[in-house]
Amino acid sequence: MAGGFLAAGCCLDGRAPLAAGLLAACRPGGAAMAALAGGVTGAFVFLPFGPALRCCGILVLVCAVLSAFRETKWFHHALFRPLTAAGSALAVELAYTVQMGFSVQGLTRMAACTVLSGILCHYCALVLRETSIPRRQAQRPESDGLRRRLRLSAQALRSLCESFAAPGPQKEENPAVIFDRAAEVVCRGCALRDVCWNKEYVSTFNAFNDATPALLDRGRAEPGDFAVHFSSRCIHFPQLLSAINTEVTALLLRRQYRRQLERERERTRGQYVQLGELVAQAMAAPEAPPATGREMLHQVALASAPKEGQRVCGDSLTWFRTAGKLYLLLSDGMGSGREAQRESQMTLRLLEQLLTAGIDPDPALRTLNAALNLRSDDQGSFTTIDLLAVDLTNGQGALHKYGAAPTYLKRQGSVRRLTGSALPAGLQEVSAAPAPARFPLEEDTFVLMVSDGVADAGDDQWLQDLLAGWQGEDPNMLASLVLREAGLRRRGEDDCSVICLYLPKGDSGVAEV
Repeated sequence: MAGGFLAAGCCLDGRAPLAAGLLAACRPGGAAMAALAGGVTGAFVFLPFGPALRCCGILVLVCAVLSAFRETKWFHHALFRPLTAAGSALAVELAYTVQMGFSVQGLTRMAACTVLSGILCHYCALVLRETSIPRRQAQRPESDGLRRRLRLSAQALRSLCESFAAPGPQKEENPAVIFDRAAEVVCRGCALRDVCWNKEYVSTFNAFNDATPALLDRGRAEPGDFAVHFSSRCIHFPQLLSAINTEVTALLLRRQYRRQLERERERTRGQYVQLGELVAQAMAAPEAPPATGREMLHQVALASAPKEGQRVCGDSLTWFRTAGKLYLLLSDGMGSGREAQRESQMTLRLLEQLLTAGIDPDPALRTLNAALNLRSDDQGSFTTIDLLAVDLTNGQGALHKYGAAPTYLKRQGSVRRLTGSALPAGLQEVSAAPAPARFPLEEDTFVLMVSDGVADAGDDQWLQDLLAGWQGEDPNMLASLVLREAGLRRRGEDDCSVICLYLPKGDSGVAEV
């Protein structure tokens, strides 16, 4: 489901060919229904309403075709699934094009969406090991063949990303087009046309040229922008001024559209880059062997309290273990209440799925940030991410922060504060991933993660003093004490959440408190 959701976010000009390709590559049944549900959800999250309906139509049609032909011989043909994805995209896009009217731009987009859907289905099938393309007998083990296919898939995604790159810096449209089009409308039937555009051409040209900076800066033309000798000579000056303002508005809108299109192109390229990195890492990462050495013991306490007047807390927090690593996650949704809780819970759920799948925190966070960046444009929301990854075999910790409050390390009477400078996820640039803070962890150490409702970098001296004086060994008592003290100091003005990790001595065991 997460794959379908993120695939719908890889959109280009209101279309999501990756979502159709991924669904067609899935085996009919539970996997296809999960991909369909994720794709439909992602379409309404990342796309406007109209394009989202078209995307859902394509996904439903793909699912229906796969279900109808699953028991036939055609289903096992190598080209059946790519053609299903391409044909479904073509059918829906053609119906939309017929309704809206044919144009060169519309036909080009329809063809691009159709071809991309088929190509991406082929490579998704390779990644999911669902393809039935005949293979020659390989002498190497099956795992080597899978790694080779993943490597080729990653290369294909990189090539696809490069195909979205702009051909080069494009010059902005010449402002002279404003006056050319305005004159075409007003001056064509004017009695003084030959005077202005033949005998006094240089004077007319200079009058327009001198007025250009002011009218572009202001967004409209005013009579005072033009030289007196020109405005007094023109017998249709009010009509010319109105026509110029119409063309100025059109020029500025075209420039804005081109800039927006360039931003969307770069964003789409970033999505495919992240997907390529995930595939490349899956290819390069060896199968994690079972842990044979001694792992560090740990105890985790979670505590939260909602903002005064709210029934639910907008913060979400969780922890889990996988492949010898311990992950602690805290997310603070924008605002408070049910909506903030929904945003923070969705962020932690997606991040946990990526980390559990074996993806390293860096590419997992970049992928999630890219998806939330698209979502923030539509809904104006964002969320903080505070992630602590602990390698339980060697005691190394890595702290990743997207707009999160400080984290505190306490060992005996010493307290260390760790902060980050990145913006919250959804506001941080996709290409600028914050570097994590890495540090060793020893036994008899506390790690305290808090939301900004507890303390921030400008008001946390009381918290550092409290930690320095703490002599206990119960993380639950420490988390409760911090939460109670924060409530007394800040009087419930924001949601408060605390995660406390304790690495005990000896054989205290593993526990969630």
